[in-house]
Amino acid sequence: MESNFYIGFWQIINMLFLTYSMAIVIIYTGMSLVSIFHLFHYKTRNVDINYDFLLAAADAAPSVSVIASAYNESATIIPCVRALLNLRYSNYDVIVVNDGSTDDTLEKLKKEFQLEKQSYIINYKIKTKKVRGIYRSENSIFRNLIVVDKENGGKADAMNCGINISYKFYVVCVDVDSILERDSLLKLVKAIIEKKDGNVIGVGASVHVANGCKFENGSIREQLVPKRYFAGMQVVEYLRAFLIGRISLGQTKSLLLISGALGIFKKEAMLKIGGYLTSTIGEDMELVTHIQEYHYDKKIPHLVLYIPDPLLWTEVPETLLSLGRQRTRWTRGLIDTLKLHKRMFLNPKYRLTGLLGYTYFFFFEWMAAIVEMIGYIYFIIALCLGLTIWKTFFLLFVFMYLFGTTFSFLGVFINETSFHVYNKTKDVMRLIFYSLFEAFIYHPCIVFWSLKGNYMYLRGNKSWGTMKRKGF
Repeated sequence: MESNFYIGFWQIINMLFLTYSMAIVIIYTGMSLVSIFHLFHYKTRNVDINYDFLLAAADAAPSVSVIASAYNESATIIPCVRALLNLRYSNYDVIVVNDGSTDDTLEKLKKEFQLEKQSYIINYKIKTKKVRGIYRSENSIFRNLIVVDKENGGKADAMNCGINISYKFYVVCVDVDSILERDSLLKLVKAIIEKKDGNVIGVGASVHVANGCKFENGSIREQLVPKRYFAGMQVVEYLRAFLIGRISLGQTKSLLLISGALGIFKKEAMLKIGGYLTSTIGEDMELVTHIQEYHYDKKIPHLVLYIPDPLLWTEVPETLLSLGRQRTRWTRGLIDTLKLHKRMFLNPKYRLTGLLGYTYFFFFEWMAAIVEMIGYIYFIIALCLGLTIWKTFFLLFVFMYLFGTTFSFLGVFINETSFHVYNKTKDVMRLIFYSLFEAFIYHPCIVFWSLKGNYMYLRGNKSWGTMKRKGF
């Protein structure tokens, strides 16, 4: 009788793992098909598009403020701001918020752009740390640049300060360790004005890895894949996440995350929820989730869109220490957002955002590492008890390895066929090489950092962590 109980128990555990594994296969296969279908139509529809019509229609183009927060960004601040000032758009300004830097970030800005302190009326719509000064250039070439010096309050507080400063209709939030393509604003705004009902409250876009690339005067000159393994693996990861994951979630109206590195939002929508939440380290995901929750609660029609164009190049961590800090922070931010907006979970009131988007992030972003860890523990116990069927385990391992590798290959393939970002064959081959060994080196590290992030969250750790910049 007791032996039958244990056999039944192990069979139930086996069935749960099998069900979860099959769910992963079905979900990611479906996401891939949705992404490929959308990309085909997106490229067909935009093959001959001329973005100059937005430049010509200066009065009709929506006004935009590009906001970048900077804290000790001396290595990257000048090329980043130059890139922002060189964007092709007719009605925008650039607001750089120096969030109490302790290095020479502000001094570099003053010298490079000939800044002078000026009086400026600030409408404190959102409460932030004290502003110490507003700077503008004496040189008319930089007339659309505003630099804000404030007390340190974190990235969310700095972005909120930028929103207070802005008098534009839309705000574009960017990371200061990034370089934007010159047509970025044109493509983001085009996605908004194509929806003539005016319901678009946010648009995200693809982000690419800048490490290894060559830059000149704030513009990318040559796209190259990093030679260092962990930086190169992040290229594969970003291609997979943005060109498959984000596209499919955007198309099913279930997108909960627009990368903090680049996103455009209707400022009015941000003000309604009080801007970025300063008490979380996952402020980008929390903002997008909160905005949608608010609009559903108030029954206000809205859309959050995603365009696949590679519009931004960002510097990623190259060392294990920096990468680990980033990933534990991402995990803690994810958990915090899911906890803060838990009433959206499987709630039909929030439509596909709650039924599909929240559920996906809960089970396949947060729970994935936990389930994998439990699987390892289960396998060890089963091995000790002599219950492991090696042939079944081996076949399952090979299948999941091939499926994951194929998924990575697909991200690389979609990127090269749709946008042809990397011109050299050796760069594409390097990405394929990285993909082949992801399961053995990179993936275990990601799982470990995710588990560590869960532990840190339970301990109440809300530290941001630091990453040393190499610069462009």
